[in-house]
Amino acid sequence: MNSGENKNMANTYWNQALETLPEKDLQAYEVPLLVKQIDYLYHSSDYYRTQFAEAGINLQDINCHKALEAVPFTEKKTLAETQREGQLIGPHQCAPREDIVRLVGTGGTSGKPMRIAWTRNDIDVYNEMGARALWMMGCRPGDLVVNCFNYSIYAGGIMDHMAFETLGASILAYGVGKSRELLELLADLSGEKCLYSTPSYAVLLEEVAEQANINPLDLNLHKGFFSGEGGLQVPGYRQRIESTWGMSSHDLYGIAELGCQSAECEYREGMHFCGGGLVIAELIDPDTGSVKPMIDGETGELVYTSIKREASPLLRFRSHDHVQVFTDPCQCGRHSFRFRTLGRSDDMFVVKGVNIYPTGVQDVVTQFRPRLTGEFQIILDQPPPVDYAPRLMVEVVQDFPEQQHEQLIVEVGDVIKRRAGFTAQVELVKQGTIASEHKTHRVLRLYENL
Repeated sequence: MNSGENKNMANTYWNQALETLPEKDLQAYEVPLLVKQIDYLYHSSDYYRTQFAEAGINLQDINCHKALEAVPFTEKKTLAETQREGQLIGPHQCAPREDIVRLVGTGGTSGKPMRIAWTRNDIDVYNEMGARALWMMGCRPGDLVVNCFNYSIYAGGIMDHMAFETLGASILAYGVGKSRELLELLADLSGEKCLYSTPSYAVLLEEVAEQANINPLDLNLHKGFFSGEGGLQVPGYRQRIESTWGMSSHDLYGIAELGCQSAECEYREGMHFCGGGLVIAELIDPDTGSVKPMIDGETGELVYTSIKREASPLLRFRSHDHVQVFTDPCQCGRHSFRFRTLGRSDDMFVVKGVNIYPTGVQDVVTQFRPRLTGEFQIILDQPPPVDYAPRLMVEVVQDFPEQQHEQLIVEVGDVIKRRAGFTAQVELVKQGTIASEHKTHRVLRLYENL
């Protein structure tokens, strides 16, 4: 469906989402919501009331987007630590227990999930934003979507499931695990189907299909909606998934703590911010914390403020995602800013003064297909400064001759040094070692476990 058809459709998540409002009009719409949210937080949250007092902020001071700059940042690590005090979600809980109808989790400190609470209104807001993003990616009412995210405690399962339902898609709650059985199920389901998973799971599923002598093209997966990893930002990785499965692929970006989502439209020129009227986004310098102008081509870290949350609204929540933003109008007609993720500052590491992002390494490793699968992990054995050569584990395809392994190691190391800017100890591991049914972690800091 092209953008012209989108514009002419009534009652869709294209024209409901405030996505054609100029920025000044959108801000005018959001200011009363921001003021109301600040007042609610001041009177409901012990955590933020303390933050305001320590920063010398009066309630009436936060009356526009610019005024947010005086508010301290909120860090995920801090919130996770406050939950150890034994309350349901810590001292930033605003809604009473009887209004909280759902709890989900996201990765916290020390490997413990951080609890996130939702009221019925919060869930409606999440579903609204999620449906906007899914519509943008090409999901439509009646699409049969197989959800391969975890349904245990994490938001990608039940929360995103509800967003698909809100849009009107038919969602199959498969979850993670039993990949061979999933392929058999897909073969039994007639008609076109869609996959919702991490990009690396689509790669793992390809390997399972090869072992089972199943042709992925026979399974009729015509759309792929991917989230949780940055793999689709690497051209070769996206191309591999699309050619293997015969599907179109679109990237979804989300922050579970806020229910904040962004997604690619059909032109795939960055991910559109889908939070207009629900979440305010700022761009900051990750080192100094100062606000940067949201202008075309600018880089920085995205920071988010929820303006329609009840259970646990967050102010200036740091994403630690390093992005480049684009503000020129997209061909699809939406006015929301777009961005490309350059990497998470949490995943970035510095080798002898050079900033290294996993996506840059992935771009190099993908070029070695079909000798390598494209899957990799970076191992940091010692704490910073990284003045040593980190280990780079890469998957070699199953039938690649062993006598050629040493030469391949040398080649990969040379290209990593030339293109990514650092020296690595390259190690070949067998196919299927790295890609998983869950989110694949690209940087392992083993020294944290010592």
